[in-house]
Amino acid sequence: MNEQQNVQVVQEGYALFNQGNIPNLLKLYTEDVEFIVPGPSDIIPYAGVYRGLEQVADFFSKVHDAIVFDRFEPVDYIVQEDKVVVLGYSKARVRANDQPHEEEWAHAFVMREGKVSRFQIFTDTAATSQAFQARKAVAH
Repeated sequence: MNEQQNVQVVQEGYALFNQGNIPNLLKLYTEDVEFIVPGPSDIIPYAGVYRGLEQVADFFSKVHDAIVFDRFEPVDYIVQEDKVVVLGYSKARVRANDQPHEEEWAHAFVMREGKVSRFQIFTDTAATSQAFQARKAVAH
C-alpha cells in the first residue's frame, strides 16, 4: 500500500475509536498486532504491552472502563513508507475520581499489507499517573 492509503487506514481507525466501534476498529489490525502503552500499570490501568487481537480488544475495554473522553483529536499526520506518526490532543476524565486530564500525544503506527501491525503511544506518563492518583473530590 502507498503512504496515502496507510494514512487513510489510520484516519479510519481514529474515526471508529471516536464512534466507540471497537469491533470494526479491530479489523484494521493484523492478527499479531502489538500495542505498546507506556506507564506504570499499577497506576494507569491500561498501560502495558498487548499482543494479538484479543489482548488489544482488552486494552480498549480497559481504556473505556478507566476514562471518558470529552475530546480525542488527531491533529497532524506524518508518514514515511510503512510508518505513520500522529500528533494529537485529548481531554478526558478519570472515571474513578472524576479527575480531568488533558494531554498532547504522539502515536506511532507501523503498517503491514494495509493493516496496523504495531502501535506505540508517546505521552506524559507522569501527568497521566497523577490524574489516576488524585483523590476523588468531596463536595462540601
